[in-house]
Amino acid sequence: MRFALIGCNDDSLLIAQAIANSSSHTVASIYNADEYRTRLSDLAPAAVWSDQWEVLLVTGEVDAVIVSQHADALVFEDQCRKLVQAQVPIVAAHPLSDSLFTYELEMMREEVGGVILAFAPGFGHPAFQKLADLIDAGESSEIGVAEQLAIERHLPARDRASVLNVLAQDLTLQRQLIGQITSLNAVGAEPGDASLPNLSVNVTGTNKVVGRWSVGPATDECTSTITLVGSRGTAVFTTYGTSRPWTLRIGSQQSEFGVHDDALTAIEWLQQAMANRDRGSDWEAVCHDLDAKEQVERSLRRKRTIEFRREAQNEEGAFKGIMSVGGCVVLTLALLLLMAFAVVEGFRMPLIDAGALRESGEEVHRSHVLLRLWPVYPLAAFLLLQFLLLVAKGRNLKSEI
Repeated sequence: MRFALIGCNDDSLLIAQAIANSSSHTVASIYNADEYRTRLSDLAPAAVWSDQWEVLLVTGEVDAVIVSQHADALVFEDQCRKLVQAQVPIVAAHPLSDSLFTYELEMMREEVGGVILAFAPGFGHPAFQKLADLIDAGESSEIGVAEQLAIERHLPARDRASVLNVLAQDLTLQRQLIGQITSLNAVGAEPGDASLPNLSVNVTGTNKVVGRWSVGPATDECTSTITLVGSRGTAVFTTYGTSRPWTLRIGSQQSEFGVHDDALTAIEWLQQAMANRDRGSDWEAVCHDLDAKEQVERSLRRKRTIEFRREAQNEEGAFKGIMSVGGCVVLTLALLLLMAFAVVEGFRMPLIDAGALRESGEEVHRSHVLLRLWPVYPLAAFLLLQFLLLVAKGRNLKSEI
């Protein structure tokens, strides 16, 4: 396969390394990755460096594009949109962007039937299949019925951005084992702090297994510890990135998994997705994972559990939402105009010549002005009821403060 590279980070560099080690894949062109020019030039010396990325939209120019964020955010988003619309298969370094933009890409992908694959270290590692087998086995597994999946990350850099990026990757891994995330609770530093040295996140999914994620300082070469707690014991995975085999300990027994090439596995999965083997539809679930990651800040600020309501995002739903809002605006304006008309007409009613009526001996019947304005009252009551939501939000805000 011929690949193009847009932007670059440490994760997409792993894919470039796997391509360089493969005889059946090549990096044909590179864009917006000047910070990694030296390393990429060593891995792909024959690749063309250019600013004319639009050539990638031509069918047959490349087979797929590896995408990661770069410095020019507006150009980056435009590149992603046009690549998806042109049905160019994409391998995205996860997390690619915020959830709002990834949902936008998902709506485009669903409409045109494209493929977007999220890549992160640990992608497709057989250890996760072992965890899934232990969970599915239930009472018959070595550890009994699975109850909790805990991931402890050992990070050399625990600044806010780095911790949240790794959290987004691990939420995707957790979600594949505990199901779609339905609630999240985060404890740790205050929202304004520059680092998150002791962040802990508890999640529940559609399965019965509870997820827990925490961060700690780097220790030797160990990058993370994954513990599956069961009713009769625990299964503990110790991970060492891509340089050493992962280990599994169940009770007193310990075994090793061979060194796994995560990037090469991602490329194989991409080929399967391009062959219409139902691999491209996971991007919507990745969008939900990013949404959950972004709610960590909200949970820290409110000091409470955040519940999620999952609904499929599509252009029809977005259109209905916009039309509903527009309808409410039109209705409100119509009621305001009707109220104004009622007020004006109330004061413009024919004046009664009370003196002439008295001289003729007729009784003067004149309603009070408040009675003549009766059409205003139900409309005013309806509009006042619309502000109840603002009152409720104001009370919630005070309780949070």
